[in-house]
Formats: sequence, C-alpha cells, structure tokens
Amino acid sequence: MDSLLHTGGTLLTILFIAAVLYSLLSSFRKKRKKAARQKDLETKQHVQVENLHQYDVQPQKGYYAYPINASDALRRYPQQFTALSLVLANEQPYSVCLIGFAEFEKGQLKNTHYFYVRPPENNITNKKYPELAWDVLRKADEFGEYWEAGMKDYFVGRTLVAHNAPFVMGCIAHALKIYGIDAPCLRFIDTMEAAKTLYHFPSNKLAAISEEMNIEMDEQNALSAAMAAGQFLIKAKQDYPLYLPTIHFAYGLPTQDERLAAVVAAVEREECTAEEIFAPNPANMDVIQTLLDKKYIEHGDKEGTYYATDAGLDFSESLP
Repeated sequence: MDSLLHTGGTLLTILFIAAVLYSLLSSFRKKRKKAARQKDLETKQHVQVENLHQYDVQPQKGYYAYPINASDALRRYPQQFTALSLVLANEQPYSVCLIGFAEFEKGQLKNTHYFYVRPPENNITNKKYPELAWDVLRKADEFGEYWEAGMKDYFVGRTLVAHNAPFVMGCIAHALKIYGIDAPCLRFIDTMEAAKTLYHFPSNKLAAISEEMNIEMDEQNALSAAMAAGQFLIKAKQDYPLYLPTIHFAYGLPTQDERLAAVVAAVEREECTAEEIFAPNPANMDVIQTLLDKKYIEHGDKEGTYYATDAGLDFSESLP
C-alpha cells in the first residue's frame, strides 16, 4: 500500500511539474509572439503618398468636404445594410484614423467592426478624441491596406448608411484616391436626410436624435455612432411603415434588378399610378410592362394603378 501511495504521489508531482513547465512555456511563447508582432508593427513599411497635399481640398464656407456627385437615386428599404461612422485626424477628408461599421440584416444587428487607421501623415489636430495619438495610429494599417485586405467586401455591393452620408462617402472616396484606388459604386442612405424628412428634431445631430429616440450612443466612439445610425433607420421605418428611404448612387448606377425592386417597393402597401411610382422623374412604362410580364406587379382596383404581388415581394426581399 505504501508503495502504491508513493508511486501515486510521485506521478502527481511529475504531472504538477509538467503542468507548470507547460504554463511557463506557453507564457514564453505568447510573449515571444507579442514581441514579434510588435517588431513587425515597428518595422512595417507603409505606402508613402507622394505629394500628399496635392490632394488637399479647400474649405467651402469653412467646411472641408471631398465632393461626390450622386449620379442616380431610387427609393427602397434595403434588407441588408452596413452602417458606418468615421473619425478624421485633421480637416482633410482623406485623413481617416478611426472607423466603425455595423452590419444589419432584416432589422437586426449581425456584426460589428472597429479599428484604428494609420493616416497618411503625422498631422493630428482632432482634439475631440483624446486617445488619438501618432504613437497609437502609426501602428495601424492604412486605409488602402485595410481596403485591399478585405474591408471593401463590407462596402462594395452593400447599401451604406451614415449620418451626413455625402460627407462620409466623400471621405471614403478621398482616402482611396490618395492610394491610387478607384472608388467603387457607392450606394448610400443619409440618416440626416431621413431625420429632416420625417421628424422635427430640435437638432439633427446624431447624438441629439439618438437621445430623442432612446437610442444608446457614445459620442466618443465611432462604432457606437455607426450602430446608432443603423438603429435610427430601423426605428424610422417602424414609425413610418410607408417610408422608403432614398438610396443615392455615386460612381455607378443601379442595376436593373434594383430599379425593378424599387417599383415593387413603391406599390408594396398601397396602389399607385405610374406617375406616383416614378416621381419626380417621368413614368417609365417599359419598366412597368416588364414587371407585369414577370407577374411582380398587377393592376390595382383603380384604373391606371398597380399593386405588388407576392412573387414581386419575394423578388424584392431577395436583394440585399
């Protein structure tokens, strides 16, 4: 018996020592990997933008914004969208240094992303975010690097939602331009536009709107602002079921399916005439006939009106 106890004690001691050694070895490996990552960050060569300030925009009435021209628009509520918010290091729209974006699907938050971005130069004049410092930002990847590494997959082909969206889209296009990347088709909804259209808030700033709508938002956090914009769009749809936000298109045009889906959306809950569907643009009877042929819409009870069919709704909701 004593021999068995002795053997058992010896085994336990060996196992304990092995566990301690494994823990020490794991800790050493983690520290070594962390040191290697830190060294990679310190020595990584980033893209040097030649003649950066040739891309600078000049203020218009004291406001710095990279101009984008929305080439088209349609009215439709997207089943999926990416809400986003940016923080700039200085007044130039290309100086994105923080980005937060949230993925929504059928009214539900699905995923979030939040990270620092290395601006193209050490020029940080934004004092609203005290954590912004070159020592922190210089260790991050640049906007172009993030974009090519996969960030574009959350933007290209998605409906983007942002407060003061034309400004935000301009920042994206400007940040891509300095790295020689052509802006893709940007389809976007402006929640400031929606707020002004539907409500009468004392202030149309996102923080004030969020407080009025009981939406949690931290003004010092870009991801919180992105989620608040997305949640406001969802609440606005709940308050105004017939509301169809305007999706603007820059650097590209809607697809034919998107145009068809917009017509289905216009007659989803009430009969409309062709003129009402396409207002303020002229009625497109070729599109109406295409939808009738596909049985996505049908003639309404009143002459000259149209109504969505179940097949049309299924088609519309199948698009992102």
